[in-house]
Amino acid sequence: MFTLHISSQLSSCVRRGLALSWVLVAMALATQAQTQAACTFNFFSPTTPFKLPDGTPIFMQPIGINDFGTIVGYSSPGKARGLIRWANGGVTRVTGTSQLFARNDHGTSVGFDLTGQGILVNRTTISPILLDVNNGGIKEVRGINRWGTIVGRYRLPNNAGGRGFKRWNTGTTHTLTFPGGAFTAPIGINDNGTVVGAAGADHTFIFHNGQWATLDYPGAQAPGFTNLVGITNAGKIIGNAFSATAVSITTFLYENGTFKVISVPNSVPGSASLRSISPKLGLILGVTDVATGSPAFIAQCQ
Repeated sequence: MFTLHISSQLSSCVRRGLALSWVLVAMALATQAQTQAACTFNFFSPTTPFKLPDGTPIFMQPIGINDFGTIVGYSSPGKARGLIRWANGGVTRVTGTSQLFARNDHGTSVGFDLTGQGILVNRTTISPILLDVNNGGIKEVRGINRWGTIVGRYRLPNNAGGRGFKRWNTGTTHTLTFPGGAFTAPIGINDNGTVVGAAGADHTFIFHNGQWATLDYPGAQAPGFTNLVGITNAGKIIGNAFSATAVSITTFLYENGTFKVISVPNSVPGSASLRSISPKLGLILGVTDVATGSPAFIAQCQ
């Protein structure tokens, strides 16, 4: 399903131009098709060189990837700590961090420090993410593009879901509120500023230049059972579609009006999930199972 919402903040001229472009896209989407994606996979073990004091192995939960194949995430089990997995397979602890969720091609990562404060990490420098909106702190920080624009959610009084935000590297913050959604949760952003994410339990969303659209996987149990997790500069979108019981997952790539199923080899059918996609090369990061220690992969799909 594809639904069009126009922001009231746009000038009438810009609204007409953007509306026309999205309507044309919507017409193309009317004939959405499903096919099988052609992919190459590179599997890797999330085992790290670190261990708990009792000798228990520490694994990495991989969350974000950039075009250099650098992966960020956090450690498990035990107290979560931010980790970086380099393209050569080496893993580094990032001092002062508990979780890292995304990394851009300039080497800047976003995540949380040990106190739960949203942070930017550039080499050994850790900076707090400050929002120029009235809020109770950052709830999630999920994406960063090459320009340093960050997306996530901040807390609001009496609102467990929070409100979405898009923060430019100047510190200027734009709130993101999907029309009619219980909450707005941005998950990915490309270098063009296009944001994808979830809106309450009812919809996924695409946000670009003040305009909203929804994109739901055909045959998903309900609109809220589709989860968009990343978008490339060329507009390729990846996501996960869940069954009614949320235990079976269909991983997919969306491109030019077509949903392509990503079949992950060496995994139990319905157990693999996608985490993120890099902006230029379209490197897809995923896991064969959400369990700690299950093989992860980097894929490229057409």
